[in-house]
Amino acid sequence: MLLDAQSDGYAAATRPHNSSVEQRPARVAAITSPEDLAPALAAVALLEQSSGAALEIVPQATGHGAGAPVGDGAVLLDTSGLGQVSIDPEARVATVGAGATWAAVNAAAEQHGLLGLAGSAPSVSVSGYTFGGGIGWLVRRNGLASGALRAVHYVDGNGRYRVAADDAAEETDRAAIWAFRGAGGVGIAHTLQFDLVPAPDLHAGALLWHADALTELMAAWSTRIGTVGGSVSSSIAVLHVPPLPPFPEELHGKVAVHLAIADPDGPAGAASLLDAMRAAATPVSDTWGPTDATGLTRIHLDPPTATPAIGDARWLDASTPDIAAALLTTAAGDDAPIVMMEIRHVAGAPTGRSGAVVAPPGDFVYHAVAPLGRFPRERIEAGFDRARSVWSTADAGFTPGSWVEGAATVPEALPADVRVRARAIADTVDPRARIRRSRLLG
Repeated sequence: MLLDAQSDGYAAATRPHNSSVEQRPARVAAITSPEDLAPALAAVALLEQSSGAALEIVPQATGHGAGAPVGDGAVLLDTSGLGQVSIDPEARVATVGAGATWAAVNAAAEQHGLLGLAGSAPSVSVSGYTFGGGIGWLVRRNGLASGALRAVHYVDGNGRYRVAADDAAEETDRAAIWAFRGAGGVGIAHTLQFDLVPAPDLHAGALLWHADALTELMAAWSTRIGTVGGSVSSSIAVLHVPPLPPFPEELHGKVAVHLAIADPDGPAGAASLLDAMRAAATPVSDTWGPTDATGLTRIHLDPPTATPAIGDARWLDASTPDIAAALLTTAAGDDAPIVMMEIRHVAGAPTGRSGAVVAPPGDFVYHAVAPLGRFPRERIEAGFDRARSVWSTADAGFTPGSWVEGAATVPEALPADVRVRARAIADTVDPRARIRRSRLLG
């Protein structure tokens, strides 16, 4: 049940998608069905008795949100094997394992004309993404993924199987679903149930320009971003292009402006923005058009393999278009340590079910990523500071916790009262604090 460093499966489980921190736990527990969880916790208890030392339990599916080291005082609970996906097309509900990826969920859902509220990267697990709020390409029409969450089947710190839901019999479980909706969750989740939404005429694409046209492009973006339809979600970014596909060879090794844009309801809502930006400069690459769930996952141009990186992010207010050009310019130099800086448009997103974070705290999101190893951390932090000096005038006061790569904690992800309430729920579910708490709890 518990694997040591010499066992098959240990190495793969301790290589998270964000490999910026080392993971060398005392043991790994490979979870392939919900029934494995209680025995795994019991096995950890026996190991604690034999060693005389308490062990922290660290659940992990894909490790996109890995930020804190996992050392020999911990057991890593590998939930990537919980990959089951079931779609109820009549109820428009998905029931999936905590290790299922959005690629798997939407491949199944789109067979029925439906989609889940997935994010940018197809390899992200539904669990960590949803519990952190979940800002996806349908956010302006359908809201955050946390607001679509119906129920979570989970195990508490004593190994008891529970179901968090608004209509649960026990107050603990009614409180737990509130925490799962945006505060990182509590206990150990193994199965999620969430709403799916129709995508009758899905259009999406990625447009790339030489960064020489940044000034003209940002003028067009700033003027037209407020005119797009209510179902259009988009991201405007500066990107340091690697010499790899799918990027056009003309941009290899250069700095580009990147517009990722999507609308589940057809092409009309995006036309004003696309027309203005195409008129400002001719794109080197333009993939806008009808697409499917797989095509939607490609528009953000995320790296396909595990990457050591650190990130910075912030919710911004409605004044963001006024500072957008200056903000992206801080990452546009050929020698800038930040390889990707974006501004995501989320204004108008509806509020979902009651929960810790079920509505965007701002109209825009700033997000920047820098690779570790290529530049010293001090230089990266200086790059983040330069960006902060610009976006601080549009600061909405909070950080989108799941977008801060490589961070052990994200103390400004939640309002103070929400954080206190979520911590209290975690203490009730796991009174001995056996399970590592979400980094959103600070």
